[in-house]
Amino acid sequence: MKLQDAQVVVLAENQYQELELWYPLLRLREAGCNVLTVAPSADQLYGSKLGYPVKADLAINEVDASQVDAIVIPGGFAPENFRRTPAIVNLVKKVHDQGSLVAAICHAGWMLASAGLAKDRNVTCVAIIKDDVINAGGKYVDQPVVRDGNLITSRLPGDLPVFCKAIVEYIEENPSKRDPSKKLSAVAGRPRTSAAYARPARVIQTAGGKASANYRMHAVEGK
Repeated sequence: MKLQDAQVVVLAENQYQELELWYPLLRLREAGCNVLTVAPSADQLYGSKLGYPVKADLAINEVDASQVDAIVIPGGFAPENFRRTPAIVNLVKKVHDQGSLVAAICHAGWMLASAGLAKDRNVTCVAIIKDDVINAGGKYVDQPVVRDGNLITSRLPGDLPVFCKAIVEYIEENPSKRDPSKKLSAVAGRPRTSAAYARPARVIQTAGGKASANYRMHAVEGK
């Protein structure tokens, strides 16, 4: 398909690795793709491991797999939070199952395990989670980028140039598998995801309730 026709989702959550979200997002926008960020909420601020803030273009309940040609899953510790949102896991699985591209880097191998996509596939990931991927049935390969059908994986931020090159090549080489009548659209009046920011985000943890051991991450603007 033409890059200008590609509809791409980049997932966002707290504790994401900065380069692994922004590099693919900006690289694919540069190529002409329609790239929107998706998170559990479009109203909530999300902070990276170092406090780089992001607000999503769309909430998970505002996007459907039938709109998506490719989904990019950044690493850091965001995948641990992605896995706690069933709708995000389901989106990844449905995008893959319709034949569209799933691209995962670093700790995003956790998402492949949770979505059942690693089994019998050649994949790579950050070495610290390779046992998780192997136990999910994946065939772990220690290479900068591994392409197996409509699954592309990489290990670390240093692999981003070849990771993004593989994504661009995949899009150019393959026809769209989404519903041609459906496209990703930003919500009117909602600011688009931007790399420009004035203050960092501070990620904090709050309990799910009084005396609860169930903690969730939240991000607030720093001073």
